[in-house]
Amino acid sequence: MKTLTRTQFAVSVLLGGSISSIGCASSADRTTVSSADSWSVVDANTLVIESDPSIPRPPFVFSKNDEKLLDEIQHATFVYFWNAVAPETGMVYDRTSSDVVSVAGVGFQLAALPIGVERGWVSKEDAEARTRLIIDSLSDAPSNRKAGLFYHFINPHDASARRVGRELVVSTVDSALLFSGMIVAGEYFKGDLKRDIDALVEAADWSFFLETPGGEAPDAPFLSLGWKPSADEVPTGDGSLLPFYWIDSGDEHRLSTLLGVCAPDPDHRVPVSTYWHLRRQIGYHEGQGYVSWFPYSGALFTAFFEHLFVDRASMGVDDPSAHGVTQRAKIDWWENSRRLVNLHRDRAIENPLGLPTLGERAWGFSASDGPEGYLVSAQYPSKVTMDGARVNLDYANWDPQENWGDGVVAPYAPGASIMFEPRYAVEALRFARSIEGPDGEPGVWRGDWGFADAYRLGEDGKTDWVAEDFVAISQGPLILGIENARSGLIWELFMSSEVIRSGIARLDE
Repeated sequence: MKTLTRTQFAVSVLLGGSISSIGCASSADRTTVSSADSWSVVDANTLVIESDPSIPRPPFVFSKNDEKLLDEIQHATFVYFWNAVAPETGMVYDRTSSDVVSVAGVGFQLAALPIGVERGWVSKEDAEARTRLIIDSLSDAPSNRKAGLFYHFINPHDASARRVGRELVVSTVDSALLFSGMIVAGEYFKGDLKRDIDALVEAADWSFFLETPGGEAPDAPFLSLGWKPSADEVPTGDGSLLPFYWIDSGDEHRLSTLLGVCAPDPDHRVPVSTYWHLRRQIGYHEGQGYVSWFPYSGALFTAFFEHLFVDRASMGVDDPSAHGVTQRAKIDWWENSRRLVNLHRDRAIENPLGLPTLGERAWGFSASDGPEGYLVSAQYPSKVTMDGARVNLDYANWDPQENWGDGVVAPYAPGASIMFEPRYAVEALRFARSIEGPDGEPGVWRGDWGFADAYRLGEDGKTDWVAEDFVAISQGPLILGIENARSGLIWELFMSSEVIRSGIARLDE
């Protein structure tokens, strides 16, 4: 039994199920995670991960200069989501060099439209019309979904399912991101548009994707990462679930499972017990303390994707033991992600390989483009033994390797981290905005659409590699994360949904 992140999942499908080749850095860029001594054993049943009350929570107050920078970044990103679209469907392309749509990118696009209205960059009428075009396009192409959940990639021109490489897969997490963006848009525009969005949300049968892994896994059903049809020609016909499951407590796991718990149709729901059984592996980071971490990916996006929609900053500490599940620490997930953000920044400052990019203003190891193609760099806390915990049931028996990614940094990673560490995030964004290329021209900032997907610096402090593409699933976290840090708008809209409020209430019953 394996569990994978969304990014690992996409690559594993393309590689026929193998995860041995994920990432493009050489073996010299990977280091083994060490164990601790003095704090190496913890009782997860009594552990509480929570904030010092003195740590400020979002929304934050920024200086005028910082507001100006954040305005510029958000506006450029919004222009990307407005203009880099297929005219027939209004949907944003997965990346600027492709002719395909990722439904996760569309979820970010839908949530970005209210930001554009509130910031004065587009009229509400035009934004509502664009949303209507997207929703109608998705609704009118029934071949793009199975049991109400959507294929990962679809045709930008008619919204039908589309194969990319070896992948033709209905994706639970990409559907969760799409539905999250839909919910935000529905709560903002209301009226007939909300009615049609609610119908799509209600039609999603999350229970179809549940399966009990068996073996030594927790005795509970979990969401599969996806479903594959038996034949491309019949995308809604027979097929099978992928044998990979959202079983840990990374952001993708929690968001997908939460959307399943929140399903308005009781017959379509994920059991509340599934959510509380998600494993919470414990690590330690000096200066931050204990932290729950996802063993199969140390990419920073796995610490903030859920937070783009779910207002964990206002929810406090949860308690799995109150629901009969042991060996699960009590966690304030906003604080947990804040600690992971600091871990990433600290590792960039330590920079044991002496890579010229990394430092206190250039950090955030995540998924992005790289010089050799798709890259997933990663950092992890030191491993901690959970006293009395059972391998596989309570934690994964996995030895992660840090991946320094040859010093490649994606601006969206520290940018979205503004929800947790605003000062450090603004420093990183301001630095990226100031970087020059070898010719003295802007090196990472690419004008109307903002930051390129990723960059690397040479010894002279100027870029020696910059990604050519803008990527929807990088641009989305940037604009949404900044907006939540500034105003909390996306949180306010998402959390105002009766579907979401009812599902969260069920978690606490």
